[in-house]
Amino acid sequence: MKVALVLSTLLASTTTIAADVYVWEDDNHVIHFSDTPGHPNAKKITLADDPIALPELSSKTPAPAERLKQDKEKQPSLSIDIRTPTHDATIRSNPGIIRVEGELQGRLKVGQTIQLLLNHRPYGAPQVPTSWSMTNIDRGTHTLTLQIIENGKIIASSNTITVHLHRASVQ
Repeated sequence: MKVALVLSTLLASTTTIAADVYVWEDDNHVIHFSDTPGHPNAKKITLADDPIALPELSSKTPAPAERLKQDKEKQPSLSIDIRTPTHDATIRSNPGIIRVEGELQGRLKVGQTIQLLLNHRPYGAPQVPTSWSMTNIDRGTHTLTLQIIENGKIIASSNTITVHLHRASVQ
């Protein structure tokens, strides 16, 4: 009984695939399609019996670990550099202001932040923007480094640069 039901369903579906289609345009220039010639201007269109061609599926699908490795290879590498000030720059600022601009290659993901290091110590809290304005910095020679942090781990770091801050002193 079930076999007969399945066979009749399959036969009915194949006849609808091979059926003729009628098309006509009404006075409002709307195109209509039907499986019966219900309109005097209907034209018969015969559909091809060719099965729809689907792309062939690869018999070998990569394992999840292999796919993860491929995805990581596709992602652009993340790196950061200090754009300004330049290495060995002399900065003249009586209030002791040093402005730092970072340049990021790639995009930060959620949970990744940038930490500015002044003299190998964190300056301020990690942040997403790539610019800092440090104030009231003592005169003298200082080192600057930018680090990209994720879950407390350093995943990228800029080259460490040296800058010289000059502040006028009262004599």
